[in-house]
Amino acid sequence: MVLRCPGLFTFSIENNFKPKFEYFAEEMSGTLEDLKEFPQYFAFSLEKRIKPRHQQLIQFGVYVPLSDMLKTTDEEFKDMIHKQKAKL
Repeated sequence: MVLRCPGLFTFSIENNFKPKFEYFAEEMSGTLEDLKEFPQYFAFSLEKRIKPRHQQLIQFGVYVPLSDMLKTTDEEFKDMIHKQKAKL
């Protein structure tokens, strides 16, 4: 994971890893494999990026991979949700 995201070494356990992992495991029902594939998850803001986007996905009843959920711009994310929703 550190090879894919060296910044992990600089993050606080209490202020970064713990709250983000708890949200990921409890609210998002994510797996360790998901985090191994996308360790950059820990580099995104829990309050400004992760929670709002996750809640939008729940609201619209769609699923997108973790990396797509977080790496896309706001406009790309909205388009992705509408495309996924149209498939349902």
